[in-house]
Amino acid sequence: RRMKHWGWGYEDEQPSQEDQRGLAELMCQRLGFGSPEPEQPAPLPRLPPGSLKPPAALAEICHTGDYVTQQRLTQGQWQKTVDKMRKFGSPATDEEAKAMTAYFARYWTPDLPPLRVVRAPAPPGSVPGK
Repeated sequence: RRMKHWGWGYEDEQPSQEDQRGLAELMCQRLGFGSPEPEQPAPLPRLPPGSLKPPAALAEICHTGDYVTQQRLTQGQWQKTVDKMRKFGSPATDEEAKAMTAYFARYWTPDLPPLRVVRAPAPPGSVPGK
């Protein structure tokens, strides 16, 4: 099951659009302001599964694609990030580094909506004293 991105719980455990609309109307009536139409969350960029895997030669030292997709950087900031990765031991060639920078700068720009991380609750009994 997939956790919700814009709230608590699972994606399949949310009020229907009709229920959301009814709640929004009720809140507008009670509070005297707002919109009777529920606001929809901003769409997130989604990559096809496996489309952001490091090359085999880098797999041992690279982190997951999720780490990259959390960033919202300019072209120059991505260049510095890729340069830093190379200083930390990435054996990426100049050509690969240039391609990575261009790819990241195209899809993870500062104008994307900020990423909201929804953390799942700790499993019962996994936290001492709770």
